[in-house]
Amino acid sequence: MMPHEARALCLHPDLDKAHAEFSRNDIGAAQLRDLLGGADESEWRARSTVVELSDKFGRRTDMSVHVPPYRPGRRLGALILLHGAGGSGEQVLPYFTALGNRLSMAVVAPTAQQPTRTAHNLDLAGIFGSRFRMPRWDLDGEDFPLAALRWVLSELGADPDRCVLTGVSMGGLATWNLSMRFWHSFAAAVPFNGALSIWESFGTDARTRALLPNTLPLPLFVVHGAEDERIPARSDRESVRTLRDLGHENLEYVEVPEGAHGLDTLGLAEDSPLSRQLERWLGPASRPKQPAEIRHRANEDAHGRAHWVGLDDITPQRTADVHARWTTSNRIDIEASGARRVALYLRGDRLAPGETIRVTVNGIVSSVRFAPDLATVHHTFRETADPGLVAEQVVRLDVPQPHDDEPTEPTNRTRCRVADSI
Repeated sequence: MMPHEARALCLHPDLDKAHAEFSRNDIGAAQLRDLLGGADESEWRARSTVVELSDKFGRRTDMSVHVPPYRPGRRLGALILLHGAGGSGEQVLPYFTALGNRLSMAVVAPTAQQPTRTAHNLDLAGIFGSRFRMPRWDLDGEDFPLAALRWVLSELGADPDRCVLTGVSMGGLATWNLSMRFWHSFAAAVPFNGALSIWESFGTDARTRALLPNTLPLPLFVVHGAEDERIPARSDRESVRTLRDLGHENLEYVEVPEGAHGLDTLGLAEDSPLSRQLERWLGPASRPKQPAEIRHRANEDAHGRAHWVGLDDITPQRTADVHARWTTSNRIDIEASGARRVALYLRGDRLAPGETIRVTVNGIVSSVRFAPDLATVHHTFRETADPGLVAEQVVRLDVPQPHDDEPTEPTNRTRCRVADSI
């Protein structure tokens, strides 16, 4: 079975048919995990086209797509490109096709639609959000940007470790916000003339800025026009300064002296110094595989996961934190707050079947036996179409709460709870 056939089977609506086919080919959990992450050169075909893209809500939009010419010896990457307010994917795509060609990255640019709800409306909830009637990106990850990522992974077989998020203006806001919530899904992020929040036009948005440390492991290349009057550069300056103070190790900031708000004022022509600088910086960008230590913050379950650990049942109006470490080959230490449970997404590239690991959550110890399961591989792939986030076993453990008089033995549930596909 070829990798693209395994991916198509996992995403097929008939789950029984898929399982029967895997059984017929004697494919177990570990074999399926490896197949899903395999390269398949037959999927790489140069083209420029427009496709129809669906999001988690079943809404549809047009997405402009440019796939570069095939280059032997290099796996196809992807650049997910988000336009600004009043724009479209078709309008913004030409600015980045030459960069995609040079880096062997497909460029995909969906067109925003009006969200189904006012929450996460560019962080303009309430009266401001209800009055903003233009199409926009939904920041909780359930609409078209992550659907575009899913599309390049499942339809183009793009390397999940070479997917980059970028956007301008409203798309720059979305790039920042999706990077804070889903940093583990990207190799790098490049916001142009963006900000963490529109609220920062009135003052610091503390709730959003609380998520900014999530981007510390994610390479960032931030561009802002010094003459931008619509989204002043001071917000990006503050974000960059904060991240540098926190020790960000791969952060570039370019403030274009005469750049205004429009993308065409930022000097992104094919052979411009900024374009070449961005190309050199993006060339080696690659998502790390299964880091041994994770620090993550979340204020909603929708973005509670980061790589192999997740936060479940987050307390409303609270920012939850998790610090998880593989301290030895068979021990995980976790400190968590603001959530009722943590989830572990375990894989056989770190553990052997039947191996027992010791998991400590806020001082409470559990023993977990690694039991790989084909159905879990199948279901976790369906959630994101990302082979790097596939798990062979999902374990959920209770987080002892500070107000508990006598912490009880945590619940160890190995059955995976499946989310709807994006």
